[in-house]
Amino acid sequence: MAKLKRSNEHKEFSEIKHLFEERQEALQHFFDCDNVLKYIGYSQKDVDYYLSDHLREAEYDACLTLLGAIEAAFRLDLDYRHRHRLKDQKSKEVRQMLKGISRGDFVYRIPITKIIDLLKSDQSVPNRILNSLKNTFKYRHWLAHGRYWQLQLGIHKPSFSDIYQLAQTIEKMTLLLG
Repeated sequence: MAKLKRSNEHKEFSEIKHLFEERQEALQHFFDCDNVLKYIGYSQKDVDYYLSDHLREAEYDACLTLLGAIEAAFRLDLDYRHRHRLKDQKSKEVRQMLKGISRGDFVYRIPITKIIDLLKSDQSVPNRILNSLKNTFKYRHWLAHGRYWQLQLGIHKPSFSDIYQLAQTIEKMTLLLG
């Protein structure tokens, strides 16, 4: 069976958070009005607008990276469960779901919604976590595909902090083997 080959270029959830915080700090410094060479002739309102625009884009980038890391963690978990033929109920359901899918690329062919649905069988996972996961991946889809349409999640857009808390919850609940 083909094994998922890890690139070892991934970032842990905490590393993504740290990079985002450093980027925010760097942007604050860059857009400081004391940086007179860059902003000669700009009003404070213009500088504030540019800063908020760059901070928003930095947050979008960080959210996209963090959501990619969450999805990768789930996919690595699927691969591990499938290759090691674990005997727990969730692993059996993974193998059942993967029947009929080419072994070499099964990890990439499973929609994230199906992966989230697998968690429904785990009675210890609250519905609010499952709903939050589904909504954040709808948000990721919107981010990844250009943000051209109105986002309709039924809730507010999740912030980086919201998504990071969800990532920590996933780790704490040991939904992944890691």
